[in-house]
Order: sequence, then structure tokens, then C-alpha cells
Amino acid sequence: MLRKILELDVGSMIDSEFREVLDLATSDIKTNRVDFGKRTRLSEVVEIARICFRVQQRGKVANQRKAG
Repeated sequence: MLRKILELDVGSMIDSEFREVLDLATSDIKTNRVDFGKRTRLSEVVEIARICFRVQQRGKVANQRKAG
């Protein structure tokens, strides 16, 4: 379900990209919410995952520039 919601906004993702986005989002939520006793609504999870996807894409571009 989360993948479909994200893909509506950011476009299609390959499985490895989606797993990485989930790992980034999970780490962010654990660090910034769970540790402080906050709950996270689905809309917040989607927004955090969307931000993580953008960060992931920027990292890919930066790595390609370094390599190329």
C-alpha cells in the first residue's frame, strides 16, 4: 500500500530503491518519533518516505557525478 501511494507521487521505483527508502524512513521514525514517545500517522509516514526518496535520488546523482 505504501509503495503504491509513493509511486503515485514520485513515479515507479525498483525493489531495491523501495527497500532503501523504507530503511531510511524507518530509521528516521525510530530516531525522531518512537524514541520521544510520539505516534506516527500514515500521512506522516508517507511524507517521511517521500522525503527519504528525494534524498536517495540526490545521493545517486551526487555519486554519479563523482564517478563520472
